[in-house]
Amino acid sequence: MTTPPKGPVTPLVMMGVNNTTEEVVMSNLEATFARGYVPFVEVKEQKGPVSIVGAGPSLSWTYQDIVGDVLACNSAHDFLISKGIIPKYAMVWDAHPIMGNIIKTPHKDVTYLVASRCHPSVFEKLQGFNVVVWHALGGDCVEKMLIERNRMEPIIAGGSASVTRATHVAGALGYTKEMHLFGIDSCYREGESHVSGSIGTLNEIVIRVCGRWFTVAPWMALQVGDFKMLAPLLKGNGIRLVVHGTGLIPYVATFMDCETPDIHIGLVEKLRRWIHGLIVLFLEIKNSPQLLGGSNAR
Repeated sequence: MTTPPKGPVTPLVMMGVNNTTEEVVMSNLEATFARGYVPFVEVKEQKGPVSIVGAGPSLSWTYQDIVGDVLACNSAHDFLISKGIIPKYAMVWDAHPIMGNIIKTPHKDVTYLVASRCHPSVFEKLQGFNVVVWHALGGDCVEKMLIERNRMEPIIAGGSASVTRATHVAGALGYTKEMHLFGIDSCYREGESHVSGSIGTLNEIVIRVCGRWFTVAPWMALQVGDFKMLAPLLKGNGIRLVVHGTGLIPYVATFMDCETPDIHIGLVEKLRRWIHGLIVLFLEIKNSPQLLGGSNAR
């Protein structure tokens, strides 16, 4: 856990922006359509579980608990292969040119799910391997280009980061019964942001979430917001959601009725949360005259 910072604490307000310009994304898309590709095809149902694996620091020890088919995100691919685990799928979807070096050891038995918005260098790195192209929802570029080319292909929504987007990709692959999330820390652990180091320079901020302090990069905080919205949707569709590790997202998952095998919530903590919930409810009622039968109209 991060040591609380000195000085005043202020509410965190964030707005996500793309890490690449619309012009770069459009250029990448045009290159993909010009190159030609094997399109992604949705699957109705897969019987077993899927492990969606990010590259957070906790993967260094939680990888031993991976079950079912494996969908590795970004650099988690190389880490898993170094441990003797060959993913069934590997997903890359970031449009930034830096992603051309995210996978260093492609494997013939892996199906690479590469978003059409990815930089040409990603496709060059994976030339000769099994590459399937999918379309990521975000902006109007993809839909417009598909219509212009008279192509009927799915566009997949999801979160702003790889693992949260991968939950929807996994769903489209037919994994709608049981999802295990690994390496989805969304915080630093002993100074490290990723299990094998980061390929970019990251800013750091210190935030407090439900009484605990975490050091995060801004995109990590956004990913937590994604998870808070996506987890209820996944569970509402009957998916058993298991979140491994002890980072920020696994901690948040303990408040959302998800399974967290690496975090045990004791009786005292459950009581503390129950009391805190009552206090919040009381304050909401106190500050909302409508809930008391009154009106705040003037």
